[in-house]
Amino acid sequence: MKKIIILSTDTDHHRYFINKLISRGIFIEALFLEIESIVPRFKVGPLYEVKEKKFEKENFFISIPNKISKIKISSFKDINMNDSFEAISEINPDFGLVFGTRKLNPKIIELFKDGLINVHRGLAQFYRGLDSDLWAIYHRDYEKIGVTIHKVEDRLDTGNIILQSHLPLKKGMKTYQLRYYSTKIATDLVYESLVKYLKGNLYDSKQKKIGRYYSFMPIELKKIVNKRFNNYCRNL
Repeated sequence: MKKIIILSTDTDHHRYFINKLISRGIFIEALFLEIESIVPRFKVGPLYEVKEKKFEKENFFISIPNKISKIKISSFKDINMNDSFEAISEINPDFGLVFGTRKLNPKIIELFKDGLINVHRGLAQFYRGLDSDLWAIYHRDYEKIGVTIHKVEDRLDTGNIILQSHLPLKKGMKTYQLRYYSTKIATDLVYESLVKYLKGNLYDSKQKKIGRYYSFMPIELKKIVNKRFNNYCRNL
């Protein structure tokens, strides 16, 4: 049996992602959680985080449990630390899933015999890095809001694309709902990717261009984006 591990952080949307994969029959050897986040040097919130959390709790866990179980969990301040490296080495994994950690050190990447795939909540060939959905809205690129599943390499979000999907917008959709809908799409795409991997037919394609890298969106721009997106969806 192939040894698959997940590298992530402990949030509601990641808990849904993990438990949904398990509920669909994907065996996960272990879960490695990064517990210390990178803190931006400038203010990025709060804005709609309370609404976002409430919406996700009410919708993610209708039929999927909130608590992660049936899987070995290890926590580390930084996924690139030596103790994390040693723990992953002991498992000797075949394949890995990355969702929400910091950029991986090459020595971590090399531990996975068949490589890793990353969940990028954005269309990587246009928007790389952080807050990709918000940056797309800022530039009024509503058709470039989506999810990319791609191979992990040394450079951030530039790996070959496995699967990708645009996020369809609906009338009345709110900014605080974006993470919920993109996580649902990401979960389906990762499940499809894992099925292909386990069958030995996981294929990828080179990105046609390298997207611009973006960091955290400052609170001042988030306020603009929040109003812009809500108004746009109100008029769909």
